[in-house]
Amino acid sequence: MMSVDKSTRITFFGGTRTIGGTICRVKTSSSQIVFDMGHVVRPESPMFSGSLRPRSTADLRAVGILPDIPELYQIEKPESMAICISHNHLDHTALLPYMANEISVFSTKETCKILKLISEAGIEDQPPLQLTGVDAETWHSVGDLRFQFVPVDHDTPGAAAIFIAAPDLRLVYSGDLRFHGWRPELSRAFVEKARTFEPDVLLVEGTRAGDEARPQVTEQELVRHMVEAMAGEERMVYFNAYPRHPERVLAFARCAQEAGRTPVFEARTLYVASHFAGGVPESVHVWADDSLTDPVREWLASLKLPLVRPEDLRDAPSGFAAELAYDKLWRLIDLGSAANGLYIHSNGAPLGPFDPAWDNLQRWLAHFGVTFRALGTSGHASLSEIEQAVEEIRPRVYLPIHSFHPECVVAEGIPRVLPEERVEYTLSDLLAAASVATRA
Repeated sequence: MMSVDKSTRITFFGGTRTIGGTICRVKTSSSQIVFDMGHVVRPESPMFSGSLRPRSTADLRAVGILPDIPELYQIEKPESMAICISHNHLDHTALLPYMANEISVFSTKETCKILKLISEAGIEDQPPLQLTGVDAETWHSVGDLRFQFVPVDHDTPGAAAIFIAAPDLRLVYSGDLRFHGWRPELSRAFVEKARTFEPDVLLVEGTRAGDEARPQVTEQELVRHMVEAMAGEERMVYFNAYPRHPERVLAFARCAQEAGRTPVFEARTLYVASHFAGGVPESVHVWADDSLTDPVREWLASLKLPLVRPEDLRDAPSGFAAELAYDKLWRLIDLGSAANGLYIHSNGAPLGPFDPAWDNLQRWLAHFGVTFRALGTSGHASLSEIEQAVEEIRPRVYLPIHSFHPECVVAEGIPRVLPEERVEYTLSDLLAAASVATRA
């Protein structure tokens, strides 16, 4: 009688040599867990654009945008499958709307909360998602697989690593993490918990591999830099905030007030941030906007916050620090001669030069005499911090992912595999393929 190999198999469908787009499946003979479900944003080279639209999910699967996992789109036994989401960023969640409704999607409660708020606020066309928020550090079962979320520090609430226990292996996925944010103790605790878990396999992010030249700034240092920039400017101050980073949004309000300026926000941005602050910061004003969603409009009406229009800022531009979202750049037209000022870009959209909108942003700012200044900090640990974390966790084998340069992640004395996509790996396969890299 022929024996059947029942080894747990690990397969990557994205994220092995890109920043974002991580999709990995852990599968036994009867169950499977997929994490995350992101899409690599390539606005400079989209497969579909303009009048060229996909006809169905089959088209998206054919060109590699959606993972070729048939059960994600039509499943007979939904109890045998689950999707786990490490955090709310689009490069980890963007493909969720294409999944079969019967599949359970799990995240931390905070991730579930912010995704719901973003959808209600109409931000980035985020559709409603059917997520189940669960307690962190509590085991949950999908057939013969068990998983739990372990909190880490990232630049958005609810971020977590994912621990998976299969019958024949233990796996840890770091998600996105850093050690220089508002809660570095979470990431340090994760490292210790992962070490205690004794994982066979560690999937670790390497976003900043090859980027060590960029100075690392803590969130606390960033606040000081922003206050100094605002206080030293006699013209209007604008800031670009990412609504998925509510702590940074709230920091802008504090910085503006400390610099003697009145903070002005888009209502949709403040709607999300206020739910993580227990209320709205004092002295905050809101841009008047006729395009608000019903939840935001009702929330705003209940608070009776002062509304401002561009003409309200013309006479005293030095007294304000106002959010200027990319899709609201036309506010510069309405500000007229008072439009020139300082624009603080702080990890908001457009995210960088890879996005065609970046050049257009620069054109708008230059046209209105607005000075551009980048003041931000990464949501990701440095290369040396990632390597140290791997060395402390001491898995049997580690796989650097979520990186343009995974080969640069070198943990001394620990076997490493640079995984390929659409290749099934058992633990035996990984151990056989692993080699011990050394730092140059």
